[in-house]
Amino acid sequence: MLQTPEGRPLDLTLTTNGSLLERKARSLKDAGLNRVTVSLDAIDDALFRKMNDADFAVADVLDGIEAAQAVGLAPVKVNMVVKRGTNDSQVVPMARHFKGSGNVLRFIEYMDVGTSNGWNMTEVLPSADVIARIDDVFPLHPLDAHSAAETAQRWGYVDGSGEIGVISSVTRAFCGTCTRARLSTEGKLYLCLFASGGHDLRALIRSGASEADVASAVAHIWQARADRYSQLRGSDAAARSTEARRVEMSYIGG
Repeated sequence: MLQTPEGRPLDLTLTTNGSLLERKARSLKDAGLNRVTVSLDAIDDALFRKMNDADFAVADVLDGIEAAQAVGLAPVKVNMVVKRGTNDSQVVPMARHFKGSGNVLRFIEYMDVGTSNGWNMTEVLPSADVIARIDDVFPLHPLDAHSAAETAQRWGYVDGSGEIGVISSVTRAFCGTCTRARLSTEGKLYLCLFASGGHDLRALIRSGASEADVASAVAHIWQARADRYSQLRGSDAAARSTEARRVEMSYIGG
């Protein structure tokens, strides 16, 4: 069994669009995966196909989620990026569909990651509005966080039929408690979704560095971390910090 340096079981998760999950769920579980997070931005099939750029169906994703549950890749987290004027009409329908399913639906504010998505602040629907819309139909109450570093605020249905989460990195930045780093496929370590550059670990490893050397290098990189773009967003300081082209989320993952 894979373990952390402290001897605890390693929690392996995968984020996916779900298009092949029905076919791959069993082999992923057998390979040691613990959980999956599935991206699904609409429950309406026509709107979903318009948004996903690959023209696969909502039904494929829902079948994948069911298959993941069946083999024990649960609880499945379902991520919906909410874009005002595009798919915000799907907030309540998505909540209705997943309420009571055992899955955890999370609503993510539309972010200005990278430079290719044409982001505009007017298209951000604040998480507070998402909560208000759902609460009008399905009453909610706040839940305690699992840990101080958790990015999602948890809300439970008053009737006990599950929970949702909201990730408010635009309107309620959490840079100060962030514990996340991302490793690109070419071995660069990125300390922030809004970073313009990464730290080359591949070169270090290929130079013959030991595991202890790599661990020490990562620790020093993290200790020097000063990323707080979300807290500075819209300020002159944010503009100066991102003069270089920011890394695209499609390159380093969400």
